[in-house]
Amino acid sequence: MKAYRRQYREGLLPPVLLWWVSGLNSPVVLDGHDRLTAALAEGGRPEPLVLTRAMPDGWAEQAMRRRIEAYEEHVRAQEARGGPLASTRISHASRGFAADLTALDDAAGLTRAWPLPGGPEAWQREVDGYAPGWEPGPAD
Repeated sequence: MKAYRRQYREGLLPPVLLWWVSGLNSPVVLDGHDRLTAALAEGGRPEPLVLTRAMPDGWAEQAMRRRIEAYEEHVRAQEARGGPLASTRISHASRGFAADLTALDDAAGLTRAWPLPGGPEAWQREVDGYAPGWEPGPAD
């Protein structure tokens, strides 16, 4: 831990490997628990490397196209409506449009999962084979 803390202070700490799990709407630490702890102990945050599913080709373009068309329609409507607040409404819509595009660009694909063949019984057999005799304790 001391070495990781020193590496963090020197700016040499390797990134923490995270996996984005859409069902949790959160990343999960795959590798780098100690590096994460060391950086937090130093009052900082480590650099993350986040794994996500790739989005299908053309998906972002299609999604952006719909947002662009909606934005252009809104701007045209505000210009046609006119009035002293038209430019303010367009400005507000522009900020929202920029936020939408940024969120879309940062969006991660859905995490996929498939049921284990054999259902819960197969799962229990896997657990028993991996950790025979283990029983979960009471929640603290």
